[in-house]
Amino acid sequence: MKQTLTYLLIVFLCFSCKTDDATPDCSAVLCEEPNLNINLIDSETYLNVILQDNIEAESIVIKNASENVMPFSISESNGNLYIAKQNTSDTLEIQINSEIVATISYDTTAPKTNECCDFGILTNVDIEGLSYIVENNLISIYI
Repeated sequence: MKQTLTYLLIVFLCFSCKTDDATPDCSAVLCEEPNLNINLIDSETYLNVILQDNIEAESIVIKNASENVMPFSISESNGNLYIAKQNTSDTLEIQINSEIVATISYDTTAPKTNECCDFGILTNVDIEGLSYIVENNLISIYI
């Protein structure tokens, strides 16, 4: 009797599990955290400011609208800033050597695909008083 009940329980559990073939299994996928990719470009030389001026990470402070310091990294290959995106909408202030070089406002859309690492795309990007280009979630700012 115990074996029959155990067998029926296992069969019931197997058939009661719901699978959705339209949803990918993301359990084995390691996604990079959502971030902003910022390229600060010298408007005269058209070179990356961080590489051109040998700016160290310790000289850079990035704060959000709540005045919290944001974690970031610098790409050694291209000098781009990768800023952890903690909110889908925010305003960031980038300071180099205690001088504000850019204030960025942005929104992020909801994911458009059913892919594992779709975090949405940047929209409503605005950089106060500077020229900029947004391409494929890369913001190039001319300072």
